Amino acid sequence: MEPNNNTSEVNQVVTKSWMVEYTVEVDEESHRHLSMIKAEDVTNVHHQLLRELRKTYHTSAKVDVTVHRIEPVTTNTDALYFEGIYAP
Repeated sequence: MEPNNNTSEVNQVVTKSWMVEYTVEVDEESHRHLSMIKAEDVTNVHHQLLRELRKTYHTSAKVDVTVHRIEPVTTNTDALYFEGIYAP
């Protein structure tokens, strides 16, 4: 039997950048965060965020997290808007 070279059967994983805005309350202090996470989907964003929180707040017994926004980052910008404003 010949191998099937049909490219539609190949699962291509597309990694996107996601912006995650959240607040962490720990030891009666509130910390606001804005993170860029590379992931395939929202589920993977949640896993990456949990890893980030465990790494950052590993010494805290209890951490309350409020996620304000999770959205994919788009790269569609109007370059003419910045023309002449910034110079290298």
